[in-house]
Amino acid sequence: MNPTDNLTDPIDEAAEAADDSEHGAVLTLDKPAEDETDSDATDEAPSTPSRRRRLRRMSLVAAALAATAAPAMLSWSFYQHRHTEQLAQQAVSTTRGYLEAMAAFNYQDLDANRATITAGSTTEFAHKYDEMVKALRDIVVTSKGVATATASHVTVEHLGDSSAVVVGFVDQHVTNVTAPQGNSQKYRMVVTLIRSGDRWIVNDVETV
Repeated sequence: MNPTDNLTDPIDEAAEAADDSEHGAVLTLDKPAEDETDSDATDEAPSTPSRRRRLRRMSLVAAALAATAAPAMLSWSFYQHRHTEQLAQQAVSTTRGYLEAMAAFNYQDLDANRATITAGSTTEFAHKYDEMVKALRDIVVTSKGVATATASHVTVEHLGDSSAVVVGFVDQHVTNVTAPQGNSQKYRMVVTLIRSGDRWIVNDVETV
């Protein structure tokens, strides 16, 4: 065996070890990975305040919309309430005047209230009223009947946009040849109204 073989082997082994160590240092990924992580963290840092600003802006917009919508809803609610009140007041006023005109009469002019009744009625109910007057005309004229009437406690029982039911009490005082001092009677009347344009008209009247 050549004596130099033992001398060169350690040198070769050292060189190979150095080469392995050198290659190992180049291929190590630990350090670059840490640098990349730091870089990512640096890149993401500015985006967090940006997202917060966007969220704040969105919250402000939502609050502004809510602040705008709330008064609008309150205004609409007030309008609806006011509109309903007006419809009810009109229904009560129409019914009161109608009942007083319908229950009052004078044998000397039975058609005195006809125009008022006809103008405030549907065609069908105006026809019913005419038939009633014709049926009672002879009796009223013969007895010289005169009646005055006052409607009281007129209230809305049902109210819609196109129809209403109103209840009222009519105090009627009647004089005639057999009762010159007069007799007083109270009637409970139920009136059905329908909407015609911007006013109520009577579609039916019942005594209950």
